[in-house]
Amino acid sequence: MQKKQHKNPQNLLADSQILFDAQTVTKAVDRWAARLNVHLAGNLAGQTLITIAVMRGGMLPAAWLIQRLKVPLFQEYVHATRYRSGTQGHELQWIHRPALDLKDQPVLIIDDIFDEGYTLEAIREWCLEEGASQVLTTALVSKQHQRGLSRNWLDYAGMDIPDEYVFGCGMDIYEHWRHLPDIWAYRPPKTD
Repeated sequence: MQKKQHKNPQNLLADSQILFDAQTVTKAVDRWAARLNVHLAGNLAGQTLITIAVMRGGMLPAAWLIQRLKVPLFQEYVHATRYRSGTQGHELQWIHRPALDLKDQPVLIIDDIFDEGYTLEAIREWCLEEGASQVLTTALVSKQHQRGLSRNWLDYAGMDIPDEYVFGCGMDIYEHWRHLPDIWAYRPPKTD
């Protein structure tokens, strides 16, 4: 599948502004991990947690989060997407499913962004179908709007963000700029 890329990625940055700087994101990740550690300490009953990063966007947030978790864990990943390098969601496409046996195991799914929630919901349902004993959903950011699934459906979020197109910290814009440590908002000039 050919990836849709922007002709000039530098223009994307020029048309964007930092919404949350790296220091703000780091503090949010610290709070996010602290809340999860409290939950996990009382709910694992000696089991090893299976963390599942949602590729590609969840890779950075998952790495940041699991470094701070204070429980034994296995790392896994899933690659399921609705965006396919664009900016609009489509039907879910499964590219890779976790290889670990989830039966009777606690699972934590880690994503970059909770936007409409359909991808995360599909992954959660698949984990339950595979027999996971419990499934927690979490994302670095939760976009605040009324589209898609309820904002209350997500178990844990690192921070809330406004309803804008954002990138950095794992999130991309036309496959670019996932690696940025800040969260940027794409704000191109308005044309008449």
